[in-house]
Amino acid sequence: MSRPISTPVASTLAAGGGWRRARGAILAGAMLLSGAGAALPANAAAPERAREAAARGDLRAAQLEWRNAVRDDPGSAAARVSLALTSLELGDGEVAEREARAALDRGYDPVRGTALLMRTYLATGRFDELLRDFPAPGPAPANPAVAGQVAAGRAFALLGTNQAEPAREATEAALRLAPEAEEVQLAAAALAMATGDRAGAEAAVDRVLARDPASLEGLLRKGSLQFERRELRPALESFSGALAAAPSNVVARLRRAEVLLQLNDLARTKEDLDAVLAVMPNSPPGLYLRAVLLARTQDWAGVDTALQPIGAVLGNFPDGFLLLAFAKRGLGQTAQAEDAARRHLARHPEDPRGARFVAGIEIDANRPEEAMAILSRLAERGGADAESMDLLGRLYSRAGRTQEAVTALTRAAELAPGDAGVLGRLAAARMAAGDTAGTAAAAEGALQRDPNRPGVREMLAFTALQRGDLPGVEAELARLDPAARRSEVAGVLQGTLHLARFELQPAKAAFATVLRDYPGSAAARIGLARVARIENRPEEVERLLGEVLRADPANVEAIGQLAAAALPGSPRAEQARAVLAAAQEAAPGVQTLALTRANMMMRAGDAAGAARLLAAAPLQGQVQGQGSVTLLLARAEAHAAAGEWAEAEAQSRLALAQDANSVPARRQLAGLLVRSGDTRGAETLIEQGLRAQPAEAALQQTLAALVLQARGLDAALATADRIAAQPGTQPASLALRGDVLTTAQKPKEAAAAYGEALVRAPSGLLALRQAAALRASGDVAGAATALRTWLAAHPDDDGAQLLLSQFEIDAGRNADAEKRLEGVVARRPEDPVSLNNLAWLLGQRNGDAAAQSRALALAGRAYFLTPNPDTADTLGWIMARGGQAERAVPLLRQSAMARTGDRPDPASAYRLAYALRATGGREEALAVLAPAMEGAPAFPDKAEADRLLADLRARR
Repeated sequence: MSRPISTPVASTLAAGGGWRRARGAILAGAMLLSGAGAALPANAAAPERAREAAARGDLRAAQLEWRNAVRDDPGSAAARVSLALTSLELGDGEVAEREARAALDRGYDPVRGTALLMRTYLATGRFDELLRDFPAPGPAPANPAVAGQVAAGRAFALLGTNQAEPAREATEAALRLAPEAEEVQLAAAALAMATGDRAGAEAAVDRVLARDPASLEGLLRKGSLQFERRELRPALESFSGALAAAPSNVVARLRRAEVLLQLNDLARTKEDLDAVLAVMPNSPPGLYLRAVLLARTQDWAGVDTALQPIGAVLGNFPDGFLLLAFAKRGLGQTAQAEDAARRHLARHPEDPRGARFVAGIEIDANRPEEAMAILSRLAERGGADAESMDLLGRLYSRAGRTQEAVTALTRAAELAPGDAGVLGRLAAARMAAGDTAGTAAAAEGALQRDPNRPGVREMLAFTALQRGDLPGVEAELARLDPAARRSEVAGVLQGTLHLARFELQPAKAAFATVLRDYPGSAAARIGLARVARIENRPEEVERLLGEVLRADPANVEAIGQLAAAALPGSPRAEQARAVLAAAQEAAPGVQTLALTRANMMMRAGDAAGAARLLAAAPLQGQVQGQGSVTLLLARAEAHAAAGEWAEAEAQSRLALAQDANSVPARRQLAGLLVRSGDTRGAETLIEQGLRAQPAEAALQQTLAALVLQARGLDAALATADRIAAQPGTQPASLALRGDVLTTAQKPKEAAAAYGEALVRAPSGLLALRQAAALRASGDVAGAATALRTWLAAHPDDDGAQLLLSQFEIDAGRNADAEKRLEGVVARRPEDPVSLNNLAWLLGQRNGDAAAQSRALALAGRAYFLTPNPDTADTLGWIMARGGQAERAVPLLRQSAMARTGDRPDPASAYRLAYALRATGGREEALAVLAPAMEGAPAFPDKAEADRLLADLRARR
């Protein structure tokens, strides 16, 4: 537990424990009589024995002796008052009331007697009867002191019946009639507490203690206020003072036990509880506190035994059911523990301890989705603490819901800023989400709090790797202790560092060492697969990735690499599909793998087979809960590709039923309705979605496109204008008119529409769309001018900078583009497109050794981050022209083989042939280049390619 079971006995005591209102138990000890036992007969053997019994805490014996005193002297009002007070402490309200009335009848002081009699009503919760039997005093009572007691008693009863305004009037009357009386000041304190005025309540209590420092009720209330503020030592002093004034007082002893328990003084806590339970063995507060005390030592059997007699009132204690849940869990009674925990959570839905307990039960039962739902609801209510958000974040991480994990762990770190463990987990979540800067910030924070936190330096090394700071990677690895350097993570990082430097043999050796020491390492196999791909050993790549998927069938990177290799037209598509198929058949319930294989099957023309695969039994049980919408939509797509339109529509409807806010499901179903001729139904479906999500751009665009297709351009433009005029639809709707004109192939008009919207509400989205529309209309210069105008005011808009740099490259303004990209790369050192484009530009500077060196480094980073045909082409070409043809050939071959399509790409073939010739492979160079150049269209290096081809043919 992050915080202990609470012990608010004040809310459950029958007398004097505090000011929390509950029908039947509110301030029953509000009017303790001072000096009630004075002037006893001289031969009072029974009264003496009664006092001795009370002094040692034996109230039962004291009550018996006071009964004897009354029997011996029936006319003694003082003996009857003492019997009434002792009976009240024992909870015997009937005897207390009878004796209080008898004392008044025998001439007892009317002020004190009236106060005592009213107290018996309050002790038994008979508030309505008190108000009936003690009418409000008139404006000029015969005895103001008695009238003041009546008004004060009525104030307590009115508070007990939740009548705040009448209680205030009664309190004012009491203060007017008897302002010095203790009971009147206590009534004023109770009213102040009921209205949230704790300062006013304490001021009234202090006035009582100023007049009588030994006032039992004053000390009890002072201690309660101090306890509420967590001033434990002063509270202990106050409750001890109350016990000094009334050694037999059960309430004071219980309150002191509560404080001692909070101070972890378990021995003295036990002494006080034993004293209480000896007198009142069935005291609910006493038994509850004993259970809490036993829980400190995890004596769950003892806790369970202590709670059994108070099961009917356990819900009156704020943590009663939670304490029972812990006891039942400790005893291995899981079902009872769950029942108690859920009852606690139902009563206290914002208590993070209860939510964590129930979530833990769900986790133990392998129901992580239910656990996440419980903790998410807690967070939505604002009740989550750091421990709850940390647990939620860890659950999200395990489920692969990275962005939600980041959100939960960020909140946990805010709630517990000094917790290095939370910060370390936040760093890991941000790393999984691709947030390099956020990863570094969280990791640095974790190290500041715990310099030896495991795994954190490795994450810093990873972020340095992503930034291209290779010396930083080395520095972080060097700071690891010897044991950490031998870890799997450190070994993989070392191999990846070599790979980033294109040091293939050292990389291979490092990954192989990791695999030797950690035979199950997926990361080492993936690293070796990357090396094998560069070395053009596709069979090795497939073998390694297949091994990864056999051990971890949900491994996203292995699935992604095989999916890329399995695309139609890829040289080893059939072999890659076979590896995917084998992995999926071995783990048919892994949704990611099944979806990937089904997609490959559809691309290969086997849509019916894909539909059957996605409907197989292992996946059938996943059509509920997280991920179900994705699966259902994939099924619908497969059925549609197979021409099974009714099945496609049924699956789309199921997906939308699972998640009414799913934009893909709504759009897919709308498309199927259009295909069946129900255009109006499709429009209605999208309109319904927009009512729930008015700012959703995809829904806005879909509706406009439907109208355009069904009723023409004017109707679509009117729809766009109508959507934009509705509240809550911006900013997406500002671009909608231009989007409609773009779809209608009217780029000039679209550019004008985007421009008008840009004036009304400037945004980078509109600036980019305006430039794209101008370019599509043939006004390339206008597009560039528009972007420059936008960037003059928004220089950090990297999307606009990238687009403008492309315009400048197309226009041959390489120096301008280079300068622009330098700024983008400085801000976005992990963006492979910017890195690749800047590397290409720098590589054009023939004869500039510094530029060539930097181009090589940038291209290497781009390829490391995203090893695709484009980055392989750039890196390989820079290497080939820089005298590293041997290293370039595998990269350029990878690029050329991926770009074959219907016919070889002449530009890629030229670069590969260039490198092959440099390595002595003239025959292969000719075999690559000759077919690609037959009928090749113009491309920037065509003249050089023609000369190379002629040279290769001449020297055969």
